[in-house]
Amino acid sequence: MSELSQSGSRDLLFRRILMAVISSIIVQCLLMSLIVVLTHLSPTKPLSWPEEAFSTLISLRTWCYFFVLSTIIILQGVVCSKSYLTAPSLVDTRFASLCSVFTPHNLTVGGLHLTIGIVLVWLHLSFEDSNYSSLKKNCRTMTGSCITEEYVFLVTSGLFTAVHHFLKNNFLTRRYLQFPIIPQSKFSQVRRETSKLISIAMTSAVWPTTYFLVFYYTFGGYIRRLIASIMFLNVEEPLDKISRLFDTNLVFHVWLYSGLFSLTMDSMHLLFQVHLTEWMEFEIGQSVYSDNRGSMSLPEALGMDEVPIIQHLGYLDLMTLSQKQRSRRGIVFSLSQPGGHPYNWNCIVEKCLGMIKGYSKKVEEVCAVRQEITAPLSAPASLDRPYSFHMRNLARVESLEKTPGTAIKPVPSTGEFLVEFFRSRRQRIVDYVMSKPLVLYFFGVRSDSRIQHLLVTGQPVVWAVDAISSLAVISLKEDPYGIVQKDLPGMIEELLGLKLALDKLHKMILLSRKSQQDDKNIRHLLGALRSAGKRSIYRIFVAFNEYFEDLALEQNVKDQLQGFFSFRE
Repeated sequence: MSELSQSGSRDLLFRRILMAVISSIIVQCLLMSLIVVLTHLSPTKPLSWPEEAFSTLISLRTWCYFFVLSTIIILQGVVCSKSYLTAPSLVDTRFASLCSVFTPHNLTVGGLHLTIGIVLVWLHLSFEDSNYSSLKKNCRTMTGSCITEEYVFLVTSGLFTAVHHFLKNNFLTRRYLQFPIIPQSKFSQVRRETSKLISIAMTSAVWPTTYFLVFYYTFGGYIRRLIASIMFLNVEEPLDKISRLFDTNLVFHVWLYSGLFSLTMDSMHLLFQVHLTEWMEFEIGQSVYSDNRGSMSLPEALGMDEVPIIQHLGYLDLMTLSQKQRSRRGIVFSLSQPGGHPYNWNCIVEKCLGMIKGYSKKVEEVCAVRQEITAPLSAPASLDRPYSFHMRNLARVESLEKTPGTAIKPVPSTGEFLVEFFRSRRQRIVDYVMSKPLVLYFFGVRSDSRIQHLLVTGQPVVWAVDAISSLAVISLKEDPYGIVQKDLPGMIEELLGLKLALDKLHKMILLSRKSQQDDKNIRHLLGALRSAGKRSIYRIFVAFNEYFEDLALEQNVKDQLQGFFSFRE
């Protein structure tokens, strides 16, 4: 990847991340303003409460609160942008999944979660004129200041909600950018998802509220004594009884703050997704005499493996070009001047077929690993587990003894003998350690995680197969030089290879006795990939039905296409 491509991708992503952060700040300030208006709402003062709410909004204290909230949102956006711009990493063991939580990036994200959870509760309590809007109060039955445990209770609930949300979205599951199936404007996407976000946030807030009530009932005494000793405050009315702890007003505030925290984080994720997944148009090819060398071309975007979001945008633009933009398709089917070569088409089809071939190879590898781990029931006991120790395979020995004419291996040298000896000893130690059930549970490779990782990264493949098949079909009318015909056999072979690999993966998942962790998500992604592969082959077959005998296809490929000839796939 050239330096121009790197600078172009950085500029593009910086602009989109900046717009996402600014949008998040505006949304959070509007939400905070709405809370201020609601807290000053008074039915007994229908004429004065709008003036009081407006004066509060324009006061210096409120703008200081907005500045604090904006600073935290900017830090959160800058740190979390790395999660959206990098490719999802493969975590194939439970131990690796546990270690991935304690990376510096995740710890920074967790610290920002905790800060946002505390600051949100502090800001909302500062705007309320209630009995527990401050940490300390004047004691009634003793001299000095006493701790307001309701304030501690609510601030601790914000901290607990932040921990719950962080573990749920960074440990148990992973968040990925999802491109809309039907292209829509940013405003339409935000308007459509807002009502859904509010209902989900308020509904999902029930569980962290319940967990926190149990947590504070168990450990609230330690928290109360710790803060009272640090702040040198007395304890007058502790929340050590169920009747006081499960007060309706307190429980409602915990649920409300938990829902507001989830709404804040989910809305930030939505705005990042809306801005980063917005369709953009790339230059198809750059002429030798062109002065615009700082922009990124479409083939460069298709090969941007280091920045997956740019690669996704490139394949999205390619699919849009292949189905909706005739003028740009004419540039793809044009010949270079000077030279007269189909440079644009060659670059595009090379990138697409390379991605499809590589993805098919990864699917085959996952299927092969899964078949090695899950041996058939009729296999000997020594082969039922991926790691066996001190188990002799007598069938193997007997087959070697009965094999006539077994070649005698030459005697290895001393160095080779030592290397082989230490390698075999190391392997025996690994097999012995991995034969223990507890060690195998934490350090054994999980094929389910490999499948999920493979399917999550399959969206560009869907766009690639749809794009090249659409370009192949439309070339019958718009390709004046016939440049697509030379690559048509290779396209059919790669699409068929992808279809067979995905069918094998589908059968393996159906025959799996162990349910997947994200079974619904995996089946949806696999279904989208299989549908795209079949749709592309059918699209090419229907358009080139009369010319199939003229294509230079292998006989085994033609045999495998018989299902498409009879429309039985």
